[in-house]
Amino acid sequence: MKKHIKKLALAYLASLLVLGSTAWARQPEVKHEDIMVAKGQTLNGDIATDKSVTVEGTLDGDAMSLGGGTVTISGELTGDLVSMGGPVAIPGRVRGDVSSIGGPVEISGQVNGNVSAVGGKVTLSGEGRVDGEISALGGGVEKGPKAVHRGTVNSFSADALKGTLSSALRTARSAARIHPGPGDPRNFRTVSTTWSTSLSNIHADDFRTLAWLVLVWFVVLLTVLAGAVLVIALIAVFFPDNVQRAQAAMNADIWRACGIGALILVGLFPGLLLMVVSILGIPLVPFALILFAAAAALGLTAFCVIVQGRFFDGIKKTGPAGLPGKAAAGAALIAALLFLGKLVPLLGGVLVLVGMMLLAFGVMTGLGAAWLTRMGTRSCVPAAQPPAAAVPAVTPPPAQ
Repeated sequence: MKKHIKKLALAYLASLLVLGSTAWARQPEVKHEDIMVAKGQTLNGDIATDKSVTVEGTLDGDAMSLGGGTVTISGELTGDLVSMGGPVAIPGRVRGDVSSIGGPVEISGQVNGNVSAVGGKVTLSGEGRVDGEISALGGGVEKGPKAVHRGTVNSFSADALKGTLSSALRTARSAARIHPGPGDPRNFRTVSTTWSTSLSNIHADDFRTLAWLVLVWFVVLLTVLAGAVLVIALIAVFFPDNVQRAQAAMNADIWRACGIGALILVGLFPGLLLMVVSILGIPLVPFALILFAAAAALGLTAFCVIVQGRFFDGIKKTGPAGLPGKAAAGAALIAALLFLGKLVPLLGGVLVLVGMMLLAFGVMTGLGAAWLTRMGTRSCVPAAQPPAAAVPAVTPPPAQ
């Protein structure tokens, strides 16, 4: 168990290394057609497509299939192979690494590098051979009786995460190069199309499709935000006393609550890690996550009550009377910043930033208030001390 936890930590570090090491790698342009290297043919250079890839001859470079197409290597591939969403069959030879996301991998030939599969099964059939490691995340590994594997098998490792992030980065960079700009120093292909030609190829159906996609996206965003406002209001309805105690803790010392909440956020992952390493604490992990989510929701509800109070005081208006209405109004204000930020073209980024900052500060402060009040079950505001009794003044004796 400790070995797997150590690999989990190394995987996080490996993801940062991947982001830095492959950021400037040169990637080919994504094609929108099936790529076929016939038997006896040799193709030099990297290829990338959102269709299928078939190599019966020799491909001297890397191969990427990004659209869920089938990848078949019955010849020889000298570089790495990346597949996203489609099945991979290797009856031939791949000298580099094989990374697959969301599709099965069947190897009856030879792979000299590592095999990383996320969400798919890896099968070594026939006389298949893999010289490197096999890393499977979310899928199993099956090895035939005649197959040869010289490396190790990891159910989760940094290699699997590395293959995932490398593929995602390649996809993003390759998609960005479909129409490279004229000022791009990495533009190594001549763009023959012009703006007039491109605009003439856009039909009314494309505009209608784009409009529908934008409309659906805004409806989904509005639904999610409305659902969050409803949840905040329901918490205030069912737990009014707990919310009021958490609100009182924030009003008493909001920066103290913020500092405690920051410590909770910083110590969350190490605490969960210690639970898993101790083995006996593994059953407590789900309860810890549920408690964390409940504390954040309770504290955010109390923070929304404070937000709406400050807002209506600032505009010199009277806000909602009941606690659920106050909580819903505060949540609606934060949701409005996030939603309007997607509509306003110039100041939208500023509105979204303010909304995200309020949301993050509310969660962090709410966690501290939930801790101070023990989930709103007790008050942390010190009771007012009774005034001290007056001490009668002592009258000095008269002089003789």
